[in-house]
Amino acid sequence: MLNLMNRQTSQRVTPSAERRDFARHQLVILAVLLFVATLAVYSPVWGFGFVIVDDPTYVPENPHVIEGITLQSVKWSWTAFHDANWIPLTWLSLMFDTNVFGGRAGGYHLTNTLLHAANTVLLFLAIVTATQACAKSFVVAALFALHPLHVESVAWVAERKDVLSTLFGLLSLLAYIRFATRAGVWRLAVSFIFFVLSLLSKQTLVTLPFVFLLLDYWPLGRLKLNSGVSPAAAKPAPSGHRPARMAASRVGLTLSNPRRPTLGLIAEKIPFFAASVGFSAAALIAQSHGGAVIALTTVSFVNRCANAIVAYAAYLAKAVFPQSLAVYYPHLRESLNSTDIGLAAVLLLAITAAVTGFVRRYPFLFVGWFWYLGTLVPMIGLVQIGSQQMADRYTYFPLIGIFVGVTWLVPELVPAGLLRTRVLPVAALAGLALLAATTYSQISYWHDSVTLLRHAMDSTPDNPIVHQFLGSAYLEEGSAREGAEELEKAIRLAPANVPLHIELGDALQQLGRLNEAAAEYRKALALDPKSAQAHSNLGLVFYKRREYEDAKQQYRQALEIDPDFLPAHVNLAALCFSVADYAGAIDHSERVLRLAPDATGSEMCIAMSLRAQGRLNEAIRRVQHVVDLKPDDPVAREELSRTLAMKNAARKEKALP
Repeated sequence: MLNLMNRQTSQRVTPSAERRDFARHQLVILAVLLFVATLAVYSPVWGFGFVIVDDPTYVPENPHVIEGITLQSVKWSWTAFHDANWIPLTWLSLMFDTNVFGGRAGGYHLTNTLLHAANTVLLFLAIVTATQACAKSFVVAALFALHPLHVESVAWVAERKDVLSTLFGLLSLLAYIRFATRAGVWRLAVSFIFFVLSLLSKQTLVTLPFVFLLLDYWPLGRLKLNSGVSPAAAKPAPSGHRPARMAASRVGLTLSNPRRPTLGLIAEKIPFFAASVGFSAAALIAQSHGGAVIALTTVSFVNRCANAIVAYAAYLAKAVFPQSLAVYYPHLRESLNSTDIGLAAVLLLAITAAVTGFVRRYPFLFVGWFWYLGTLVPMIGLVQIGSQQMADRYTYFPLIGIFVGVTWLVPELVPAGLLRTRVLPVAALAGLALLAATTYSQISYWHDSVTLLRHAMDSTPDNPIVHQFLGSAYLEEGSAREGAEELEKAIRLAPANVPLHIELGDALQQLGRLNEAAAEYRKALALDPKSAQAHSNLGLVFYKRREYEDAKQQYRQALEIDPDFLPAHVNLAALCFSVADYAGAIDHSERVLRLAPDATGSEMCIAMSLRAQGRLNEAIRRVQHVVDLKPDDPVAREELSRTLAMKNAARKEKALP
C-alpha cells in the first residue's frame, strides 16, 4: 500500500518537476546564447588599440594604471579626482587588467566585452525573474546586447566605467527583484551593496531607486493605484507564473490603505536614496575639481533645458535609426533651432500623455518610458559636463526602458493567430540579425583613432573638436602634414581656441615651418597671455633658430606663470647645456627630477653637464643609474662607456711622469 501511495505521489509531482527543469534548461540555453552572440559580434575589438580620445588618460599615459595593482596605486584610486571623475573601482579594474595583460590594449577591450556580455545575461535574468515572460525578456536582452548605440560603451576602453557600473547596477536590480518576489530582507541588503559598488564605478545610476519604484508598479505589482487594482492583477498571469503581487504580503505591507504601501515602499529605499545623494555630491565635487562643469554664464539654464528636450528626442531617433553615430556631438549652445525644440517637446509630451492615459491597459509603456526619462536625467545636460551636446554612451542603461516598453507592446498590437505565433517571432529574429550587422559595422570604426575620427567627421560636419582630435591622431602617427591641415580646419571653425593654436604650432614645428609656428604661439598668447605652454613652445622655436636669449626669456616667462611647468625646465636645461652653462643645466634638471623622479632624460643631462665640468665620478654614477633603470637604452650604455673611457684616460694621463 505504501509503495502504491509513493508511486501515485511520484506521478503527481513528476510533470510539475519536469516543467520546472525544462524552464530552467531553457533559461540556461538562452543565457548562453546571449553571452556567446554578444562575444561573437564584439570579437573584432580584441585586436584594436587605444584611441586618442580619453584612452591615454585612462591607461597608456596613466602611471598608476600602468603600474598595476600596488599599495600606492590602490591608495591613488580611492583618493584621486582624475579626469574630473572619482571612480575607484573602475581604476582598480583597469589596474587588474594591467597585471593580467601587461598593458596590451586588446586585454582591456576583452574585459569590456566580457562585462557587456555579462550585463546582457544579468538583464535577461532580471527581466525574466520579474515578469516570467522568457521570450520577451530574451528580446529585451538581445536588443541591449546588439544595439549600435551601445558600441561606444563597449569598444572604448575609457568607458570601462560604463560597463562596470552597469554590471553592479544590474546585480542590484536582480537582487531587488528577488527581494520583491521572494522576500528576505537580506536580499534588499545585497541589492544595496551592489548599488554602492555601481556608484563607486561611476555615478550615473543614482536614479536606480526610482527604477525600483517603477518596477514595484509593474511588473512586481507591489504598488497599487487608488482603485486597488495592480497591473499584475489586471490580466491573467501566464501558466506557472507566481504572481508578483503576493510579494507585498510577504514583506508585511497592508494594501487596504492605498497610501500606506507607497510610504512603505519608499521607506525601504531610504538607504538607496541617501547613497544617491551622497554619491551625486561626490561626482559634482570631482567634476568641479577637474574643471569639467560648464558655468551658467557659458551655457544658460534655459539653453540647457532646450538642449535636454532635443537630446531626449535625438536619442529616440538614433535608437530607431542608428545612423551617423559619432564619438563627439558638439553643443549647439545658443544656436539651437526653435523648430527642433518645439517638435521635440511636442513628441515628448505626446508620448508622456499616451503612456499615462493607457497606464492601466499598458503599464509596461508607463514604466519603460519613465525608466528612459528618469535614468537619463544625470546625463541630459542640466548640469553641463564638458562641451558635448549628447553622447551615445549615455543611453547604455536608459534605453532598457524603451526596449521593455516596445517588446511588450508589439505583441499586444499584433492580432492573435499565425501573425503573433509564427510571423512575429521570425520578424523579431530578422530585426535582431539586422541590428547585429549594423553594430558589427559600427564596431569597425573603432579600429584606430584616424578611422574613428574620420567617421565622426562624416557624421558631424563642421565639428572643430573632431578636426582637432583627428589632427592630433595624424600627428601621433607621424603624419604632420595631414595633422596640420586638420588643425587649420579646426581653427577656422573655432578661432578663439588657445590649445588649437598651440597644437597647430607644434605641427608646424615638426614640418620645419618655424616662423608659422611662432605666429601660432603668438596668437595663443594674444588670447591667453598666461599660457605657460605657449611661452615654452615659442621659446623652443627661438632655440631651434639659435636665438638663445629670446628662448631663455620665453622659458623664464613660462616659469613665472607656473614654477613647476616641466617642459620649460627641460627646455631651459637643454639651452643652458648648449651655451655651456652647466650649472644652470644641472639646476633645472634637478628641478625636473624633484617633480618627475623617473625623468631619465634629465638624469642624462645632469650626467653630461658633470662630465663637461670634469666631475667624472659623479657623472658615472648618474649614467649608471639610468642604465640600471633602462638596461636596453643604447644611448645611456654608450655614454657610460664613453665616460668610463674618459676616466681611464684621465687616470693614465695622471700616472704619466
